[in-house]
Amino acid sequence: RALNSILQQWDAPAVRLWNISGNPCSGSALNATDSAFESPDNNPAIVCDCTFDNGATCHITKLRVYALNKKGVIPEELVTLQYLTFLKIDRNFFTGPLPSFIGNLSRLTLLSLAHNVFSGPVPRELGNLKELNLLSLANNNFSGALPPEIGNLAKLEELYIDSSGASGEIPSTFAKLRNMQILRASDAHFTGKLPDFIGNWTKLKALRLQGNSFQGPIPSSLSKLASLESLRISDIYFVSSSLDFVMSLKNLKDLSLRNALITGTIPSGIGELQNLQTLDLSFNNLTGQIPRTLFNIDSLNYLFLGNNSLSGTLPTQKSENLQNIDLSYNHLSGPFPSWVTSNLQMNLVVNNFTFDGSNIR
Repeated sequence: RALNSILQQWDAPAVRLWNISGNPCSGSALNATDSAFESPDNNPAIVCDCTFDNGATCHITKLRVYALNKKGVIPEELVTLQYLTFLKIDRNFFTGPLPSFIGNLSRLTLLSLAHNVFSGPVPRELGNLKELNLLSLANNNFSGALPPEIGNLAKLEELYIDSSGASGEIPSTFAKLRNMQILRASDAHFTGKLPDFIGNWTKLKALRLQGNSFQGPIPSSLSKLASLESLRISDIYFVSSSLDFVMSLKNLKDLSLRNALITGTIPSGIGELQNLQTLDLSFNNLTGQIPRTLFNIDSLNYLFLGNNSLSGTLPTQKSENLQNIDLSYNHLSGPFPSWVTSNLQMNLVVNNFTFDGSNIR
């Protein structure tokens, strides 16, 4: 009955794959594989577990209402689904504050509310969801600081708070989130210093902090994140940083430190980051020459170094895979090497190159 009421309030009729007029814990709700549960043909979708009381009792353990343009608020009846481990209602138009009773769904391992219109403060009761592995509040209209209670979620591996509306400093209690693997907190209103404790999240694979108002420097402790594959930080204020900390991050595929008050030179050993696919160091205060080894990383597809104060000449050779290059607004000089052709996606404007047209094809 609770499920019926929830779906009626959301005007989300059940699909034919499961029975809502009788016992909803039948049909696909019992037999769905993970791929069938996530199928567009099975939306809304539920999964039931009927192993309780020696098979005599069924409970709904998963609920998904995904990208159906539904409206409404979180109904009170949701709290009766005490056995939920998975709640995904992304990409709708759900509104209102996130009710505090959401913290009573203590079995949840995944709570995904992204791309809705939720508003008001992020409830501190989320800190009661001690089994959570994934929490997504992204792309909403929340306000105020993140509650420090989220730091109690010791099992949390993925946190998505980008474009959430939340603001203020990252709570110091987040230092306890030692199982974190993905943090996306871009395009929000976060302030204060970049937390040094992030360097202790040694399982971290992806960190995105662009488009906030963080103060520098970028913590040197990030050098300890040996598992990191994607690092994106931008729009840093007040205190500058060097690139030295990235040299130990051998698994990096995506490095973007755009407009991040990076100073000094590009380390000569940066070519040792042999997994790099994208490197964006635009809009910083980098000086000196571009290391030749950077152009010979076989995996590198995108190289963006525009709007710095780099000098010197371009190397005579580059990797064939490097097809997108922006070196504009620097102090580079000398002739164009033979690899500078019209087949590349390239921006070299506002430099001091010697141009005779003989090698532009």
